[in-house]
Amino acid sequence: MLRRTTGVAGLLIIVSSVIAHPGAAQAAQAERPPMVLAVDLSKPIKPVDQAASGSLYGLGDEGWPADKWIAGIKPKMFTQPPPGATHQPNGEPAPVGDTLKVWPVAKRHGATVTVRLPDIFPSFPYVWQGDDYWYGQVEKMVRATLASGADNIYGYEIWNEPQWTWNPAWGDFFAMWAKTHRLIRSIDPDTPIIGPSYDRDYEVGLRPFLTAAVASDTVPDIVSWHELGPVTGMQVETHVDQYRALEKELGVGPLPISINEYGSPRDAGVPGWLTRFVAKLERSRVDTANLAFWHKPGRLADLLVPKGGGSGPAREADPTGNYWLYQWYAGMTGRMVQVTPPAPTARWIEVGTPVPSAPTRSAGRFGGAIPLNGEAPNRHVTMPAGVLRGVSDFTIATWVNLASVADWARIFDFGTGTSVNMFLTPRAGGGGLRFSITTGPGAEQQINGTGPLPTGWHHVAVTKDGTTGTLWVDGAPVGTNPNLTIGPADLNAGDTPNNWIGRSQYPDPLLDATVDDFNIYDRALTAAEVQALQTAPGAGNVLAYHFDETAAPTTPDASGNGHDGTVTTGVTGVSQLPAPDGFASVDGRTAKVVFGGGSGDLQLKVAGIPFRGRADVRVFATEWTGTDGVSAGPVPVFGGTYPVRDGAISVPVSDMDDTTAYLAVVRPATGPVPSYHRSEAFDGRSRTSPLASENHYATGRNFTFTVDAPAAGAYDLALRYTGGAAEGSIAGRPVSFPAADGFATVRSTAVLRKGHNQIKVNIRGGTLGADYLDISPFRTRVQAESGTWTDASLTRIDMSEANFFAPYVSGNAYVADFALPSSTLRLPVSVPAAGRYRLTIGYSTAGTEAERRAQIKSGQLVRVNDGPWQPVSYEPTQFRQMIRQTTVQVDLPAGASTLAFTKSDQPGTVDLDYVDVSKTIN
Repeated sequence: MLRRTTGVAGLLIIVSSVIAHPGAAQAAQAERPPMVLAVDLSKPIKPVDQAASGSLYGLGDEGWPADKWIAGIKPKMFTQPPPGATHQPNGEPAPVGDTLKVWPVAKRHGATVTVRLPDIFPSFPYVWQGDDYWYGQVEKMVRATLASGADNIYGYEIWNEPQWTWNPAWGDFFAMWAKTHRLIRSIDPDTPIIGPSYDRDYEVGLRPFLTAAVASDTVPDIVSWHELGPVTGMQVETHVDQYRALEKELGVGPLPISINEYGSPRDAGVPGWLTRFVAKLERSRVDTANLAFWHKPGRLADLLVPKGGGSGPAREADPTGNYWLYQWYAGMTGRMVQVTPPAPTARWIEVGTPVPSAPTRSAGRFGGAIPLNGEAPNRHVTMPAGVLRGVSDFTIATWVNLASVADWARIFDFGTGTSVNMFLTPRAGGGGLRFSITTGPGAEQQINGTGPLPTGWHHVAVTKDGTTGTLWVDGAPVGTNPNLTIGPADLNAGDTPNNWIGRSQYPDPLLDATVDDFNIYDRALTAAEVQALQTAPGAGNVLAYHFDETAAPTTPDASGNGHDGTVTTGVTGVSQLPAPDGFASVDGRTAKVVFGGGSGDLQLKVAGIPFRGRADVRVFATEWTGTDGVSAGPVPVFGGTYPVRDGAISVPVSDMDDTTAYLAVVRPATGPVPSYHRSEAFDGRSRTSPLASENHYATGRNFTFTVDAPAAGAYDLALRYTGGAAEGSIAGRPVSFPAADGFATVRSTAVLRKGHNQIKVNIRGGTLGADYLDISPFRTRVQAESGTWTDASLTRIDMSEANFFAPYVSGNAYVADFALPSSTLRLPVSVPAAGRYRLTIGYSTAGTEAERRAQIKSGQLVRVNDGPWQPVSYEPTQFRQMIRQTTVQVDLPAGASTLAFTKSDQPGTVDLDYVDVSKTIN
């Protein structure tokens, strides 16, 4: 809904919808007590300074992006490549965002610049080119920065993510830090030095770093780290508290804190989810924070997309839904104030009692097998620590039946963490089957197959014989490396604690497959021996799992070494509710509260109101439009006046979507709120409740809402009510009202004529309390995966924390690869009235980087039932799985229809996420 008629008789001006409702009458949504977001305007925490408004590589060059977009978000700090950088982020054809080119741009908008020194290296992860090169380049970069006249340099960042990008073979990191720190200070005694920019293990990594820095008298002026995890990134307040305690222990600081990268890939395009990060960063009182860089530079970190789409420079740009969130943030003045969310450090609020699922087995190639993920409760198998101790040459062989293929999922992974490990993945980053082994950054050795491992049963094996590594599929070699000099014994002397089947050391997707006959040998099998495993079970002399046991949490080791495995399963009995959060400011008698991340109902409690009487409250929303989707701007949700009691107001917000961000503006009421007139119900009696809109509602058996519709057609209706169970009707359509101790929502549709309409609500056999009726042009979302398809494929996104790089798509699934002329999708759709409807299609495109940069469009054809085909044009997305929208209008009959999409002779390859069907209102 957008604007609501409150009470039971009022005037409605209808605009485009934010929240989609189905067309048929529905039972009320399940009632649960609303979560509470508490704001206290009398408790300031800091002056407003937009600390979290910056971005990594947010500036590309002069005019990239245009000044108007930068000005709109009031950035505090950007992190940019250094003078002379050779770094080409994410496939850029040339270096982008050199500090010397963009510091004047930042300065025009009151922003500072962090100089990321290691970006002098061309690739990431960095490849060390020797001490002489590094220290020589540091001197050049610092001198060039000083000579530029830049007076808005926030600091020099010595290194980036050293826990995994610094190879101990290059020397001691702390020694490099100290020498670099002293070199910078000998040239530039004033500009702050920033570090260590860890991206994980903060409480473990910061202690030895800061201890060494204190000992060498090279403590940074600004301490930095990253908050990137979809769940661990929510714990920034805990991390800040841990760091502040460490400072006191070591006698340091307090130092300014820069979270110079925040937000995971899934958060990049989602306003509601990024609201959580900003809220936590503000409460932590960090000095600066930058949105992380995941996609393309010069876009203020996914706040902008180039007109026409694609992966090229956003010199001519359009805003995404995220942009308006940061514009709201920029509009805050005065003081930031205390906000207390229901779960300060969580992404989810768990409700219920967790119960581990019972492990299962299934049929395999030889007897039993273990199904992992998909519909199975099993998640992965853990092998004992040190299982590879003493193993140099080896064979690891197993049968795998992939149900789906996800980039970087693991068939097996042995290691101490992300720096030291060896693994086998069915598909390496869109490429092929890969075995990898590494003892640290810059030390990786690989064996690559000729393509990804197909779905279905296949036998895979890795052998190492001396320095020759071979990758086998179905008994045939598919890849070799004659210089495989690292073996399992080199991985922490074989004492690896994290040894898994189906799980990665990294936050990658879990394996969606069935595994059978997993064997480890302490020698390289011959070709004949590998081929023999195609027809008979193996007999690994280090470890042998046949999975023939009954469903049990342990899988016995048949090698005789006692290396039994443990099966980890999912849990049942727990629901995860999205956790809302927010941040707020007050300036004089005006307060602004930005909130999001929650789903369903929220009670916004605002205390410390600096005036009496009634408060004018207006709420706006900016919704998810996809990482590549264009947003026309925020839309109004509702408005009204609320009584100030004991310096506080209670504002209920219903039907929140966790991907949407919301802004509430609170100021003294000086008259009626435009377009939101409230009057009492006919035959009703008034009641008060802090959970009711404007804190009062009407009771009775019959209610009449008066609406002025701007056009004839179908409309969604959502009635907010309270009371016992009852039967009744809305606009003549039968509706059931389940009992609601608090407030619940029941939905229906109506066909309205242009101009004046009366919508009657009738209750049979009792009375109810009616709060308000939301009315908006009809809109329903049809997920692509709900249809049927030919010559295309279903892709499901694993949104668990383990899959760090998961993008967000609607419904966590989409239908991919409309690449053949015969590729077709058929979607069922039903509308309450015949007429012209707009189809808003969420999609992403395939194609090469060159095609994306050239903004080469793709196409399809669409039709209704057996009607004529009409073209649909798709502008390119910057990457696959980055969602953008296109629109087309169709005529739909009342009732059920089928929408058909086909590639036919149209160019390009498109993946379809969803189709929003909405009534066009002129």
